Amino acid sequence: MAIRFVSLTNISQALKHLKMPSVSIVIPVYNRIQPLVRALQSLQQQTFKDFEILVVDDHSTLDIRSVLKEFPVRYLKTVGKGVSAARNTGIQASSAEFVAFLDSDDEWTASKLEKQMEYFSLSSSSSIVHTNEIWIREGQTVKQSSKHQKAGGRIFSECTKLCFIAPSSVLIRRSLLERVGNFDESFPVCEDFDLWLRIAAIEDVGFLSEALTIKHGGHKDQLSMQYHSMDLWRIRALAKHLNNQSLTANEQKALRESLMQKCEILMKGFEKHQNFEHLDEVRSVSLKL
Repeated sequence: MAIRFVSLTNISQALKHLKMPSVSIVIPVYNRIQPLVRALQSLQQQTFKDFEILVVDDHSTLDIRSVLKEFPVRYLKTVGKGVSAARNTGIQASSAEFVAFLDSDDEWTASKLEKQMEYFSLSSSSSIVHTNEIWIREGQTVKQSSKHQKAGGRIFSECTKLCFIAPSSVLIRRSLLERVGNFDESFPVCEDFDLWLRIAAIEDVGFLSEALTIKHGGHKDQLSMQYHSMDLWRIRALAKHLNNQSLTANEQKALRESLMQKCEILMKGFEKHQNFEHLDEVRSVSLKL
């Protein structure tokens, strides 16, 4: 039998080919074509190159796949279970130590990933880092109000008030997701609010003050434009932490104040619109405060 010799060079090249990327970028998409192309073009311009791209098509009726031919992406498809399931599908199919999320209507500045990876190389105090953002609505840059100013560190109290972290701005270690769990697929909206609360309850959050994420808003297909009573989902996310022993006294106070405020607003809205479907649920939460 002939013996085949394999050179060390060939082995090295094969191993290099099999090397896992440093970052997996997960992009959920539903019926967005031109915004998706813009998002993917921003990834082509990244100064940090060691990443894979996973585009997760949430059962679009448009031919999303047709615009992906010029981009080096992995295409996955889900069966219309929503953005949480789409992101989770991408996470589960990914292979890198770090995971980043990019909404299909957003984009990144060229140095976004490079600066976040530099953060992790210099700091071991956190397993997640987010960035400041540029907001664009109908082609115009929008000035952010003071309540939307971002920060890092122990930010659980801030996270109880509003969605303090944008998914498109995040780079996170896979190990942290394994600790807290992925996106809650029962949440059609506010799934990111829920995840950041779970993370901020146990972890200091890293922050880069430079605006490295570009968020485009104001279009009709945004989930926030399609759902009323989003505070119902925020209440459900907040209520998960009422017995969370890892919170400080001040964080528990902020949690309960935010819950009470949202419960009162929602119950007034139920009565005003004579819609009592979730009244008992919200009232039962308020009675625990």
